[in-house]
Amino acid sequence: MNFRRKENNHHYKNRFPSRMIKKATILLIFCLSAICSYSNDGVFYAEGNQLIPITETDISIKKEVLTINRVGDHLEVTVYYEFFNPVGEKELLVGFEAKSPYNSGLDPIKLFPKHPHINNFKVAMNGEPLTYEIAHVEDGHYVNEKYVFSKYYSNGHFTDWTSQQIKDTLAARDYSNIPIDYVYHFKAKFRPGLNIIYHTYEYDLSFVIGEEFYFPYVLTAANRWANHQIDDFTLNINIGDHESFRIKQTFFENPTDWTINGLGMATNCDWQTWDSVATGTIFHIQQGGISFHKEHFHPNGELHVAKDELIQCMWSDWKNEQNLSEEEKLIKGIKNQYYSLDTTYITGYFEEPPQFTPEQRRILKNLPFAYRGYIFKNKELKKFFESTKWYIRNKKNKGKMEGFTEKEKAWVEFWSK
Repeated sequence: MNFRRKENNHHYKNRFPSRMIKKATILLIFCLSAICSYSNDGVFYAEGNQLIPITETDISIKKEVLTINRVGDHLEVTVYYEFFNPVGEKELLVGFEAKSPYNSGLDPIKLFPKHPHINNFKVAMNGEPLTYEIAHVEDGHYVNEKYVFSKYYSNGHFTDWTSQQIKDTLAARDYSNIPIDYVYHFKAKFRPGLNIIYHTYEYDLSFVIGEEFYFPYVLTAANRWANHQIDDFTLNINIGDHESFRIKQTFFENPTDWTINGLGMATNCDWQTWDSVATGTIFHIQQGGISFHKEHFHPNGELHVAKDELIQCMWSDWKNEQNLSEEEKLIKGIKNQYYSLDTTYITGYFEEPPQFTPEQRRILKNLPFAYRGYIFKNKELKKFFESTKWYIRNKKNKGKMEGFTEKEKAWVEFWSK
């Protein structure tokens, strides 16, 4: 059966696993092995980052609570810090480093003065709001998957680029690669002992072909403080209900390192990269979010969160599908994956009407109910959904369509015909 790709002018929607597996895999691996793996088929807007000391300091991080909430197509970030100053009152230059957009097609004028995809940047110290400035510095580079910023501050001054310098440089470079990074900086007066900084901002979700969204967050920057760690670290992530996503295993070791705050599950997930197999955790969240907590936390990797068109796990199973029909591949894929529901997946992909059996159509019709944990009375449906990797029983679900999105209602109607 032949397929055609139907593109969205903003980003690529989730799709059924009906393409040839090798081709689908190539689409999925653009940004999974490193933050730096950008493609011309995607847009990188911004990433989150820790506050860092721009000048040398003996101040340490005693506690941090980092909370990342997805709201539509952007992330809301709130960070609570407790810093300890072991000496007398001192003023310290503190910064927030942000990678410039990639492939966004922005005119250089729109890059000034603030980052075009970071909004509502606020910082308060010991209950008092602080003012900040923004420096535009030479862009950094990646070393072993970690972003290293340029040496942008010396002798009490920032090496700050002007908009004209950006224009001149872009004329000789790939226009998509903007040669600056942003440093939001402010002066913080630390009193002796404990100091509290509360930091909030928003940034747009990036995307790449094969992924509905991805976002990186630089954790290793926290190691620049005097104690080279965070004594008490908590990370809260809320992507939304009825979502699946994966986090690359860099700063943690096992799915059990995470806590589900609500109803969901976490399992191991290996996926193919260009030259190896990457390891991480896939989360199926029916309701709520997830948390990671660790004391004496010295991050040795960054946070990478992605929602793929296909949650590319269990690679060996995919390679053994050559003799299956496209309909059989779809049903088998449902056992291993989690989808957003949209009838355009079918009408937009199949050039010929799909030949689903009545049993397969019944499974597809009941996906929204299964995603919400409905306990099926029908033996065939019960057996199928309990065999999936993502089904979570929810005794409170009565099988009603109350609370369904318009997309989910359309899905049920489509498969009821």
